[in-house]
Amino acid sequence: MNHRAIRAGVSCPYRCRKEGNGLENFDILVIGAGPGGYSLSIAAAKKGLKTAIFEKEHIGGTCLNIGCIPTKYLVDKANTMEKVRALVSREIFSEAGRFSFKKIQQGKAGVTEKLVGGVKYLLKSAGVHVIEGEAVLSKANVVMCGGKEYCGKHIVIATGSVPMILPIPGKEYCIDSTGVLNLTKLPKKMVVIGGGVIGLEIASAFASFGTEITIIEMMPELLPKEQPEAVRILIRELQKQGIVLLTGTKILRVENQGDGLTAVCEKDGKEKCIDADQVLMAAGRRTNLTGIDCDALGIRLDTKRCIEVDEHQRTSLKGVYAIGDVAGGYQLAHAAYAEAETALSDILGEGRTHKEIPVPACIYTIPCLASVGLTAQAAKAAGYEPVIGTFSYDANGMALAEGASGAVFVIMDKTTQKTLGITIIGENSSEMIAFCSDCVMNRTTADQWEALIVAHPSLCEMVREAALAAFGKSVHKN
Repeated sequence: MNHRAIRAGVSCPYRCRKEGNGLENFDILVIGAGPGGYSLSIAAAKKGLKTAIFEKEHIGGTCLNIGCIPTKYLVDKANTMEKVRALVSREIFSEAGRFSFKKIQQGKAGVTEKLVGGVKYLLKSAGVHVIEGEAVLSKANVVMCGGKEYCGKHIVIATGSVPMILPIPGKEYCIDSTGVLNLTKLPKKMVVIGGGVIGLEIASAFASFGTEITIIEMMPELLPKEQPEAVRILIRELQKQGIVLLTGTKILRVENQGDGLTAVCEKDGKEKCIDADQVLMAAGRRTNLTGIDCDALGIRLDTKRCIEVDEHQRTSLKGVYAIGDVAGGYQLAHAAYAEAETALSDILGEGRTHKEIPVPACIYTIPCLASVGLTAQAAKAAGYEPVIGTFSYDANGMALAEGASGAVFVIMDKTTQKTLGITIIGENSSEMIAFCSDCVMNRTTADQWEALIVAHPSLCEMVREAALAAFGKSVHKN
């Protein structure tokens, strides 16, 4: 396909004239250099499209700088310590040893810097124009930044999301996910407001570092959209770490006591006070629409104030696309990558979409919970007759050798015997979920699972065994 011909054939809906110090013309203008924005920019430039990307803070966005990567660095080190402690308890190691939180933070910063540097290099080598500063979408095809105007045949909004701050008294005493990742001193006690993905991941890591953690969650249960049996295992493991879970509990206020903080919450009509060195506000994230006046531009928003898009990531404003967190859906970097590919495909006239492809999700606690496709309850709601196949880490040779625990849950349809969803709670679940995604996408049947040869010994054997167990065909399970 001649992409240069496509580039020449795409007409700008408005006439852009170069005036004074003013308008510079591009094929694509991307607002936001997070995973979706930078990946689309690099791919577009490699296709021969003149591309510019605007970023007011950090190349790599939340994911690389203050989200996915730094959090996983902390979790990895915490997980290593948990493994060592388990070996000490069995007298395989004589002592757990000491660790330096300062060195852990330095290591985290080093990894982040390396990845961000890599993205900057890729942008430069692809020929993407990187423009630093806050971008403002003034009309359908014009972006203003630093006193200059840039004209684009296509605009891609990839401004992401920001931490949500609850309007409670004393909120100014709380830190958000960015603040907690940049702590220079390990807190002795920390209250986490919110039992969602961010709150659980940070709580799990800091609990392993020795911080006393209390999680306050307003909802009556944690992770209600995940497979309940897997969530129960996760809760049990978190409690083993010493984490106190207060579900069905409302945060009322945070008080500054001078030498510390007190989180005041309410459960069953009774107030409870919890002392802490730090209070983490992890109540979720909201779309970042800075520089995007959707009302003035005529860009439709949904009830959660996310930009509405169609299956090609097009917004209601011609020539303007939205990808990543700002477009709602999954707040995941890999979802943003897929949405970026979809938007660019539409710009190039290829029309490819990703809407029918299941998106895996991972919660990087200790242990990690990974899932893809439907849970049993979601499958039933969708009209299927779900059958659950399970297999425990305790019956797997590799898991026993590695000292790992957990379980696999495979959701099959009773009538067609096709795979509808898979959930794994345990070691390396975030890696195994990749091949599980393929099985869910292709609706692997029980016969196909039976014909599949999986390496031994491996943790992946458990997924096949769980699928076969749904119909009583597992050899290694009664």
